[in-house]
Amino acid sequence: MAQPTQQYKRSLSGSVGSGMKSVFGSSGRRYYVLEHRVSSAYHKAGESQKIIVDQIELGRDPSCQVRFDESFQTVSRRHAAIVKDGDNWKLVQLSHTNSTYLNGHKVTNEWYLQNGDEIQLSTNGPKLGFIVPQGDKSLVKSIGLTDRLNLFRQQALRPYKMALTILSCIFVIAVGLGAFFLTKANQENRRLDKLVAEQKAQMERDKAQTDSVIVDLVKQNAQLKKDIRKIRNNKPAPPIKTVSIGSAEIDCNVYYIQTQSCTITLDGEVTSLSCASGEAPAWSGTGFMLDNGRFVTARHVIEAWYYWLQGNEPDEKMLTLNAIVNNGGKVVYHFVAVNGKGEKFTFTSDQFSVYRGADITKETDEGIVVSHASETRYDYAYANISRPGGLAFDKGMSESLKRGVQLTVYGYPLGLGAGDKPLMGKAMVSAEGLMEGVIMTTDTDFEHGNSGGPVFYSPEEGKFVVVGIVSAVMGRQAGQVIPISCIK
Repeated sequence: MAQPTQQYKRSLSGSVGSGMKSVFGSSGRRYYVLEHRVSSAYHKAGESQKIIVDQIELGRDPSCQVRFDESFQTVSRRHAAIVKDGDNWKLVQLSHTNSTYLNGHKVTNEWYLQNGDEIQLSTNGPKLGFIVPQGDKSLVKSIGLTDRLNLFRQQALRPYKMALTILSCIFVIAVGLGAFFLTKANQENRRLDKLVAEQKAQMERDKAQTDSVIVDLVKQNAQLKKDIRKIRNNKPAPPIKTVSIGSAEIDCNVYYIQTQSCTITLDGEVTSLSCASGEAPAWSGTGFMLDNGRFVTARHVIEAWYYWLQGNEPDEKMLTLNAIVNNGGKVVYHFVAVNGKGEKFTFTSDQFSVYRGADITKETDEGIVVSHASETRYDYAYANISRPGGLAFDKGMSESLKRGVQLTVYGYPLGLGAGDKPLMGKAMVSAEGLMEGVIMTTDTDFEHGNSGGPVFYSPEEGKFVVVGIVSAVMGRQAGQVIPISCIK
């Protein structure tokens, strides 16, 4: 018999935490199998159920990982639990009204399980076999990644499914309201764009007439022509440092960012997971050096787990990472950055300054806490990284761009480009100044992977300065750019 060291309590580390380690293939983790010996609405007799988390509950409640239907009246809502204890598992009695039996003996509190044991929930209730695979087949990593993800969803998230569904709805509503107001703003922008186009056409006609007059005047007065040429030649250079797009100076300061590995610290245990092997989620983006020593990118490139809500559905891997960092754990990602000349350096997510003050945070009745980055204007991250050179930027210009101004985007769309030169995209400012703290664009052609890359404004032909950071696209042509003024 197992002597209880503390009262059993459903915990995040026992379900989500241990499930996360199993999903990402932590070496040495083992699993067991429950063999159903009675048919129910959820399992057929003879069906085997692999258990990859450290803590499960058996009963009729929807939150139980091993669930029985309402026809089993002698099975309690939360009848019993199986909990990992060191290298062993133990059966814990939860029900106050219905007994649990192990090999025919009543379990009064807890009892250690052995390979081949039979568990029975109440007298004449459903039976399950407890089976521990032998050798390498007992390792969680022997189960395919897709199957591990399915088991994780069924076992680690099931106790919190309702709470997470409610949280997802809250986040969807919050994001939907933001999208509604942005849509209204875009409709107004399109109306104004039409007016601008009409005004532009009129200006072109006026310009053609003016040019004709100027040509006549120049023909009549040769001296005036010389004076005009002299004035143009003496035009002063712009006061800010600028570079030419596509030059070696830009190529060496724009970087392709790729995840390498992930380190998870939970309950004092440190687990390192590889992105290349598929143990940890992987992604890529773009970053760039400024001439003040800051390396800049988007926050969602550095801390993707704060952006786990994708449309109406949560990304379960990212949601799990998010739950870890919000419930006493720590997640650190390791990255490599490579520029167009093949030069590279490494860094970690905890080196970056970000703003989390606007994140939405919720706690459920079960004690699980999750958060979500809700405001696009804070989608930036920067770090002090010692690299030579850097791009010129203009904070004031980033907050006062005029409607219709053409912007140039540089980066690595769709994960293409480790060691290659960055690709050029474009966008047009659709609203004067900032809207909700961001530069709104239309006629946008940057893609996923451009995230975190520099957005340039050209004060004159052939010259470019950084005014923003690529954040997101909205629909087919609208985009959002974070002003470079956010970098301290």
